[in-house]
Amino acid sequence: MATIIFGAIIICAISFFTDKSRFGKWTIQSIKKDTGVSWAKFYWVGDSLNGTYYERTAMFIPVRLEGLPYNFSFQFDLGDYRTEFYETNLNSFAAKHPELKDKIGSLKSPLQFWDSNKAVKKLALLLGDLQVSTENCFIRKKYGDSLSINNATDTFHIGTIGADMFQNKILIIDYPAQRFAICDTVPDVFATTFTSIEIDKTGMPILPMRLGNKTYRINFDNGSSLFPIITLAKNINNFSTQPDTDSIRISSWMQYHTVTGRRMIDSFEFGGQSFANVMVYANHSGLGIDPTTDGMAGNALFWDKTIIIDFKNKRFGVK
Repeated sequence: MATIIFGAIIICAISFFTDKSRFGKWTIQSIKKDTGVSWAKFYWVGDSLNGTYYERTAMFIPVRLEGLPYNFSFQFDLGDYRTEFYETNLNSFAAKHPELKDKIGSLKSPLQFWDSNKAVKKLALLLGDLQVSTENCFIRKKYGDSLSINNATDTFHIGTIGADMFQNKILIIDYPAQRFAICDTVPDVFATTFTSIEIDKTGMPILPMRLGNKTYRINFDNGSSLFPIITLAKNINNFSTQPDTDSIRISSWMQYHTVTGRRMIDSFEFGGQSFANVMVYANHSGLGIDPTTDGMAGNALFWDKTIIIDFKNKRFGVK
């Protein structure tokens, strides 16, 4: 009996580590025939918050799914460590397309019966000039909205593209041109001075921020479009002791909470760039903030720049 139990444990362990090594692994290929940089587009999505309309609350990527005749969009969000479908949105299409439904299966192997998470198997997506594929794309359970797909010319929002897609790659985000590229090496045209960064255990980039005589660890999250810097409320005085002048009610994965903002008088260095007179926001709920870091930076610092996140060599550049 002991031998049987030991054997079962070994089999389950092998199954666990084998499946984990496949999950989140993406293959990136260019569909262009020339050797230039292969680009994919993104577009800004706006929203009204507290009665004020903001033009850049999120970055969406136009996407085509192999075998389906629809225009889809995914949110571009490095604050999510994994690329994922929203289950309710996805089921709207799986109900109509058996070929898609047949691709939905268990994320883990049958021996890992304790894990009920699902994945889309053998997935291929087209993002502009890029085709990306994976053996398993995670499905966020019980999340999203039922979609009416009677009008096939509409664009349907269906998920999030996260940090896992860019591991061991170089991500270039050209904000003014609203496009991004995924490369194996930095193209000559984007050669610049780089700052050393961390890539944390979930694959997300952590940048150094130099303020006064202290260095803070700041997570760069392009899903946090509105905020130059945002931190836990208990840390806000590390960045500014000015009075609050702004308050915004926001949503983090459909959980609503309020953040308050104040002006940073002191200049600071972040990602090799100098900034001054920037707003910093206090997150009073903790939602969306990694407590092991000192805060998070969004797109607002770089709206007129091109940034290069080198996940392979752990460095960050601005062009």
